Amino acid sequence: MKNVKIKKSYVFLSFVVVFLMAAIILDPQNSMKSMLDGLLVWLNSVLPALFPFLFLTKLLTNLNMAQLLAKKFEKITKKLFNVSGICSYVFLMSLLSGYPIGAKLTAELFNSGKITHAEAVRMNSFCSTSGPLFVVGTVGISLFADKLLGFVILISHILGAVVNGICFRNIKKNENFFVKTASKQTKNFDSVLADTMYDSIISILLIGGFVSLFFVFVDILFQLHILEIISDTIGMILNLFGINPNFSEGLTSGFFEVTRGCKDLASLHENKILLAIFASMLISFGGLSIHLQSFAFLQKCKTKIGLYFLMKTTQSVFSGIIAFLISLLIF
Repeated sequence: MKNVKIKKSYVFLSFVVVFLMAAIILDPQNSMKSMLDGLLVWLNSVLPALFPFLFLTKLLTNLNMAQLLAKKFEKITKKLFNVSGICSYVFLMSLLSGYPIGAKLTAELFNSGKITHAEAVRMNSFCSTSGPLFVVGTVGISLFADKLLGFVILISHILGAVVNGICFRNIKKNENFFVKTASKQTKNFDSVLADTMYDSIISILLIGGFVSLFFVFVDILFQLHILEIISDTIGMILNLFGINPNFSEGLTSGFFEVTRGCKDLASLHENKILLAIFASMLISFGGLSIHLQSFAFLQKCKTKIGLYFLMKTTQSVFSGIIAFLISLLIF
């Protein structure tokens, strides 16, 4: 019998999985409640807000809208991000719709042979954004009760993505990838509509599964006081820079789930400059919950999770710096 080699990362993940399974078995009641809470959030918030965009962006893709935009933005995208014009469609849809539309469309274009692997990697640096409905509506107006602050965060978030894309424009520069010739659309509209609906339903169910499981995992970490230890450590670091250590709770929870993090920040009633900086950083980073949703699609592009995490981290830093500069001029 041949010896089976197992990656060290798989061994570590296996221990994590077993640990989580044991935690669920030991406290099934709370785990079931957490799962139900996640399903309710998905049903009441994610499904109605995201499903129409999933359907419409997929329909636009099938109707070759991406090719129409490609001709108009070819020079801009090539100069800024070193990608073809068709990538402008993904960037625009990501800005309008929010996570994880950008990741989904990137995977679709790669699978259909319309972009190279190198382009798909570069697109991850600027096509992973939140939408204006969440940034201005949910965060700015609902949580912070300040529409202007919401727009400051939105502008910082978008500019941070652009700067990040420019910084990673030459990644995979020496790699050559064969691009398949995209097949022409020969299906009638009824068939396109049915395929679009099926794909959208599968995608929203996939997202719902990640949201629900993530609620369970986060609650387990809270019950074991693991997140409290992390929060206290971040609070000590913030205190060294003269920043209210209470920000640590929002930053810790936002690392896992961005909405919860912004809600914790809003409860502090701190000055607007700090709120703009930290909220911009959290939204640009996205949180591990969003990363799992996005990576469910990006794995089709053979994207390395370490590189993706690095891109989201630098995007977060750029957005925070830009938010600081804009806030100094406005607040």
